[in-house]
Amino acid sequence: MNKVFETKYLFTFLFSLLILNSALAQLMADAGTGKTVCPGISFSLGGSPSATGGTPPYTYSWSPVAFLLNTNTANPTCSPTSDIFYTLTVTDNLGAISTSSVNIAMSYILYVDAGRDSSICVNGTALLGGVKNIAGQNVTYSWLPTTGLSDSSLPQPFAAPIQTTTYTLTATIAGCAPKIDYVTITIIPTPKINAGIDTTIVEGEIAILHGSGGFKYEWSPNNTLKYPNTANPNAEPIVTTDYILLGKDASGKCSATDTVTVKVIPSDEVVFYNTFTPNGDGSNDTWYIGNIDKYPNNQLEIYNRYGKLVFKTTGYVNAWNGNTWDGKAFGENLPAATYFYIMDLGKGGKKYHGTVSIVN
Repeated sequence: MNKVFETKYLFTFLFSLLILNSALAQLMADAGTGKTVCPGISFSLGGSPSATGGTPPYTYSWSPVAFLLNTNTANPTCSPTSDIFYTLTVTDNLGAISTSSVNIAMSYILYVDAGRDSSICVNGTALLGGVKNIAGQNVTYSWLPTTGLSDSSLPQPFAAPIQTTTYTLTATIAGCAPKIDYVTITIIPTPKINAGIDTTIVEGEIAILHGSGGFKYEWSPNNTLKYPNTANPNAEPIVTTDYILLGKDASGKCSATDTVTVKVIPSDEVVFYNTFTPNGDGSNDTWYIGNIDKYPNNQLEIYNRYGKLVFKTTGYVNAWNGNTWDGKAFGENLPAATYFYIMDLGKGGKKYHGTVSIVN
């Protein structure tokens, strides 16, 4: 009986000593060693083991929860798609707490790409590759096809294709699977810009130009043009003039030019136009008389069909917009109708009379 008692006492003593040693050992959490991982790779997070010391059993909590299959195990499965910093919190059976952290970095190959699809004009160039494609990160770059490339091994080569082309980037780095990405460079056809046919006018007349083939237009020189940013501006040259039309496509990126000549036959004769549309749209809003600027002492009178004077002025300069004017003050806007004019060029010059119509 004494021997049995001694054995039972020894067993109890050893077990108590084991519990005491465990309690005396400090609780330590281990989140594992930081690492750089390849895109698409899954692995076990945490140490071997992830907790020691303290009083088992342990409770585990990982944060943040992103990319983790389970946040309450010692070694959860992690499938990251970006750099992340994890913290492991371990709590033992007596409520003691210990924390540990680990940084998971993605291989630089994750950030490599072929760039955005883009459009260029004929004979233009485009820069391939994303903004994070840089040298010095142990990444090897290979582009296909090589046609039109400044260097098929650069992170960001220049491309000058002669037709729409899709380029393939294959990027490699030690330890990871190759990354393959694509980018398409579309060639925008050059617009077929036509400035129209050459024309001849008598000085004082207006020539309407006829541009076509573009989406946006710019004519030059524009000092003798009205509406120079339209397809059909009014040209009022006093000498023979070559007008250059710059036309752009719908994207506004690509352009072409064409030229038209307006030949001017010198003349001092005034040219009366018989209609105008004073609706404020910027086109034909005032009554135009060609060469009137050569007769600064002119006198103009406008009458309605009842013979009432509705407008008069001295030194007319193509500014009548259809309102009444008695030489002192502007009045009301006149209705659409046909009116009668008397134009005296002054200083022994000719007198003209005729009709002019206001059209809505």
